[in-house]
Amino acid sequence: MATHPPSLPLREFCPLYYLLNAIPAKVQKGFRSVLVYLTALDSNSDYIAVGSSIGMLYLYCRRVSQMNKYNLEGKSEPITVVKLLSCFDDLVAVGTASGRVALFQLVSQLPGRNKQLRRFDVIGLHKSTVTALAWSANGMKLFSGDDKGKVVYSAVDLDKGVCNPVVLLEEPSAIVQLEYSQKVLLISTCQHSLLFNTQEQSLVQLGTKPRKSNGRFGACFQPALCKQSDLLVYAARPGLRLWRTDVRGRVQETHVLKPLFNQAVPKFQLFPRSVPAGSYQPTDRQLGVVSCFLKEGWVLSWNEYSVYIVDCTNQVIIGGLESCGDIVSVACTDYEIFILKGDRDIMRISNCPEGLLSNSKTNFYQALEALEVADEVEGQKRGAALTDERSRSSSITSWESTQGFSTASTTETSELSSSRYSTITQEDFQQELVVKPVKLKRKGKRRRQGILLAESWMGYSGPGCGILSLVVTDRHVWCLDFKGSLYCSSLPNGSLSWQKFEENVQQVALSPSGSLLWKVEQKTMTAYACGKVTIKGKRHWYKALDETAFVALSDDTAWIIRTSGDLYLQTGLSVDRPCARAVKVDCPCPMAQIAARGSVVWALSEQRALFYREGLSSYCAEGEQWKYDKISESQGLESICIALGENDTLWALDTSGSLWFRTGVTAKKPQGKDEHWWQVSITDYVVFEQGGLFQMLIQATQSVATVTRAPVERVAERLRVAFLSPHSQCQPSLVSAGSSGVWIASGRNDFHVAKGSLVGTYWRAVVPRGTASATKWAFVFSSAVPTKEGSFLWLAQSRKDLFCIWDQDLQMRPLTVQLPPDVEMVQVSACRDALWGLDHLSRVHIRTLSASCPTGMHWTPLDLSQLGHVRLRSFSCGSQNVWACDANGMVYFRVGTQPLNPSMMLPAWICIEPPEQPLGVHLVVVHTSPNDRMLWALDSRGCVHVRTGITEEMPVGTAWEHIPGLQASQLVLSSRTVWVRCSNGEVARRYGISDKNPAGDYWKKVPGLINWLAVTPMDELWAVTPAGALTQRLTKTLPHNTGKNHGNTGSLSGEELEEEWEVI
Repeated sequence: MATHPPSLPLREFCPLYYLLNAIPAKVQKGFRSVLVYLTALDSNSDYIAVGSSIGMLYLYCRRVSQMNKYNLEGKSEPITVVKLLSCFDDLVAVGTASGRVALFQLVSQLPGRNKQLRRFDVIGLHKSTVTALAWSANGMKLFSGDDKGKVVYSAVDLDKGVCNPVVLLEEPSAIVQLEYSQKVLLISTCQHSLLFNTQEQSLVQLGTKPRKSNGRFGACFQPALCKQSDLLVYAARPGLRLWRTDVRGRVQETHVLKPLFNQAVPKFQLFPRSVPAGSYQPTDRQLGVVSCFLKEGWVLSWNEYSVYIVDCTNQVIIGGLESCGDIVSVACTDYEIFILKGDRDIMRISNCPEGLLSNSKTNFYQALEALEVADEVEGQKRGAALTDERSRSSSITSWESTQGFSTASTTETSELSSSRYSTITQEDFQQELVVKPVKLKRKGKRRRQGILLAESWMGYSGPGCGILSLVVTDRHVWCLDFKGSLYCSSLPNGSLSWQKFEENVQQVALSPSGSLLWKVEQKTMTAYACGKVTIKGKRHWYKALDETAFVALSDDTAWIIRTSGDLYLQTGLSVDRPCARAVKVDCPCPMAQIAARGSVVWALSEQRALFYREGLSSYCAEGEQWKYDKISESQGLESICIALGENDTLWALDTSGSLWFRTGVTAKKPQGKDEHWWQVSITDYVVFEQGGLFQMLIQATQSVATVTRAPVERVAERLRVAFLSPHSQCQPSLVSAGSSGVWIASGRNDFHVAKGSLVGTYWRAVVPRGTASATKWAFVFSSAVPTKEGSFLWLAQSRKDLFCIWDQDLQMRPLTVQLPPDVEMVQVSACRDALWGLDHLSRVHIRTLSASCPTGMHWTPLDLSQLGHVRLRSFSCGSQNVWACDANGMVYFRVGTQPLNPSMMLPAWICIEPPEQPLGVHLVVVHTSPNDRMLWALDSRGCVHVRTGITEEMPVGTAWEHIPGLQASQLVLSSRTVWVRCSNGEVARRYGISDKNPAGDYWKKVPGLINWLAVTPMDELWAVTPAGALTQRLTKTLPHNTGKNHGNTGSLSGEELEEEWEVI
C-alpha cells in the first residue's frame, strides 16, 4: 500500500465545512423547494464524490479545492452508489435507484478549457437499484451489480467514445460488493461470495460451507503486487468471523473476532455534535462491506449500524463507530476514512489532519479548519443560523486538539432561523479587532503610512477590523468592517485619511458617482437611503425598504434583494429623491448579489451562477429578461462577488481568490464582446506557495486573535460564516472598479489597488487538424522558423512519435517527423537550422533544417566519442551554440549546431564547472536562449541558477548565480526572458533581465495550471494541460485611462505593460 503517515490515533480532526457548505441543503424545482439528501460517497487522493437524492453528483477536486456538479439529466432519481478511478484519465461511475449506470470522463478546470465533459450511459440492463460498482485498474472495464442479483460488464473505450455493456451473470440475491483485480471479479451477494475468472469464464465459491444466515457481508482483495495465482481475499461471515482465502476460494484462515467485542470497542474521537454520534450500541454486532486499510492486516468493515477497523494480525480492534442505523456509505483512501451518516453529515477519520501529506496548494478551507477551535468560550453565542433542521451544528475545535493534544470541549445548539438571512450582531465582536497586514518583500523608502512594495505597490493600514465590503466612487473609497462600522476616505493622493461614517451597518451600497448612498441596518435588516451624502455634519436617513438582504445602486436606480429572495427595483432616484416606491422584478432563482452601472445589470445567484439583464435603456430601467451566462459555466467560474467598472468592464472574484474581467459590457450587449473571461494575476511579484487571495484571511485571523486576545474560533467562525456559507449572513463585496482603478479587498485590513494597465490571460485549447480533441500530448517545444515568420512547434504523444506545426498556420496542420528506427526520444531541442534529439540510450541525433526542407530530411547520429563514457541527460540549442548537461551534473559547451563544421571537422565539447552544490545535489537541466545570450539551469532540488558574464567575446560566461524565490520543475527561455513551471503546475516569468542584469529582479506568476510549458522566441506561451490537451496563452491588455497622457503604449506587448498594483 502507499506510504502512510506516522502512527497516531484515528480521529476526526475537523468537520468538512468546505465540502458540506458547497452542497446546497435544498434546491428549487418549479414552485417548490426540495430538500437535498446525501446518498452515496467515494473518495481518493484527488477527489471526493458525493451522490444526492436529486440525481446530482457533487465532485470535489482536492487538488484545486473546487466543487463541480454533474447532472444525469432526465428524471431526477437518487444516486445509490459512486465509484472513482484515477488512471490515465480521472473517471467516476454512478448508479441510481432505477438501475441507470453512468460514467464520466473528467476534464481539467484550467482557464480556457471549453471542452465538454464526456458521459457514457448503461441503460436497460439493470431493472432495479444499483448497489455496487467496480473498475478495472486501467478504466477499460466497469462492473455493476443491482439488488436483484444481476451483474453487468461494460467494456469502455475512451478513445473511440463507446461503452458496450453485457449481462455477466445473475444471482438469486442482491449484490453487496464488487472488486476486480488480475482478471478476477470478486462478487459478494447476500447469500455467498464468488470469484469469477473473466478470462477462463469460470465461477467458484469462497469456501465450501454455506452461510448460517443471509446478510450484507462483503469481500475484498488484499492489496499486493502479485500475479493472479497469489491473490488473497478477505471475506466477512456471520457471527463476527472473517475468512482469508486464496484465488481458488480455499479458506486458509478464519479470524474469530467475537471475543474481541466482549470488551468495550475503542471509539473514534469525533467532534462534538448537537446529537452525539457513536453513542448507540447495536444489539447484534456484525461485519459488513470490507476493505483493507492503512496497514497490512488491517481490515475496515462497515454496515448501516457500525464501522470497525480490525487488526487481524494482532487480533485487536483499532477503533470503531456505532450508530442507530443511519450510516449511509463509507469510503477510504490509503490513510483516511470518509463516513456519510444521516441525511448530510460527512466525517473524515484519519491519523493526520487533511492536507498534511498533500503536495497540493493549501486552500482557504483547509487552513480555516486548522484555526477553528473546539473549546467554545462560555456565554458566547455562535450567531450562525442553521438553514434547515436537517443541517448539523457547526462544532469547533481548539488549535491544540488539531495537534493531537486532548482538550475539553463543549457545544451549544444554534437556534433555528426562520429567515434565509440573519445578522452578525454587535455582541459578536465585543473587543476591538485590529488586523495587521502581512509584510511582503519591500523595496524603497517609507512614505508616511505607506510602504513601496516591489515596483508600484503601496502599503497602507486600513481603518477597522477586516474588510467585509468595499465600494469605490468617483471621489471616495468606502469600506465596511466585520463589526459593522462604515468608513470613508477621499481617494488617495499619498495616503488614506479614514473617517468613521456610520455604525451597525450590515451592507452598504453607493452609486458610481457617489451621489446615492444606502445602508442595510444590522439586526432589523432594513434599508435606509441617505438624504445628502456628506462626510461631515448630520445626515438624514430615509427608510427605503424593510427585510433587505442586499442593495446595488446605479446613478438613478436601486436593485434590492429581499431576505425572502425576491428581487425589487426602485427607479428615478436622484440626490433630491434618494428612494422611491419598490416594484417587484421577476427572478429565475434566488440571487445573492447584484451589480448595476449605467444601463447594465448583472446578478450572482446563491448557487454562484451569473445572469445578465437584457433590454435595459434610459427609457426602460427594468429591462426585459434575465439571461444565463453560459461563458461562466463553460469556464467553471465560481464567483463570490462581481462589479461593473469603467470603460464597459465587468469584474469577478472567484472562490479561489482569482480576479477575472470581461470587456465591451454595454446596454446593447450586456454579456460583453468577449467569448471568455480574462484572468488577472493579483498576487505580488513573488510566487507564494500558498497562493490565493483568501490565504490572507487566514493570516488575518491569527493576527486578530493575537492582538486582541480574542478566541481564535470566534474570528474564524465570523470569516467562515461571512464568506463560505451558501446562505451567508453577509454578502461580501471585495472587488470594486472606478475611474481611480481596480480595488481588491482580501478580508484582511488592507486593499490592493491597480491604477495602471492590466494584462488578462486566457488559455485557448488548440486541436491540430486531423487529431481528435481527446488526443493527449506528452510535450511541446518551440523554435524559430528558418525563413518565415512565426515559430515551429515540435510536439509528441509519446517518445515514439514527433510532429511539427507552424504556429502561423490557421488550420494547425501537423507534419509527421519520422524518428530513427527503434529509437525513443526523451528530449528534443531545435534552432533555425537544426533539430537535436536525445534518445533513451543517451545517444544524440541531429536533423538539419533548411528553407527548402524546414522539417529536415534525415537524422545523423552525433559522434560523442570525445566525451568518453559520459551520458548526456539534457541539451539546449541556441542559434550558434549548444549546451549540455550529463548525469553527474557537469556542463558542456559546443560551438556549432550541425554534426560537422564547414571544415568537416568535429566541433569540440568544452567542459564547464557547474555551480558549487551541497553533497548529493547536481544540475539536471540546462537551457540557453535562442540568441545565445542567456544560460539558465535547474538542479536536482528544483533550484534555479543563471550563468553570468556571457558576451559575444566570452560565450561560455564567467560564473554561476543562484536565483531564489521558487522551486521549478521546468525551465524555458525566449530571446528576452525566462519562464518556469513550478512543481504545482503554476507558471511564472522572470522580470528585469538585461545584459547588465542577467539574473533579473523578481518572479511574477501567470494565471494557469499546466503539465508542460513551451515558449517561442517572441514570448508566446504554449502548454500541455494536466488532461493532455494543447493550449495557447492569449493575452488582453486593459489600459487604464485617467485622462492623463501616458504616452503611446501601442507598440508594447501585453507582458511589457506591467500591472501597477498598490497595496493600501
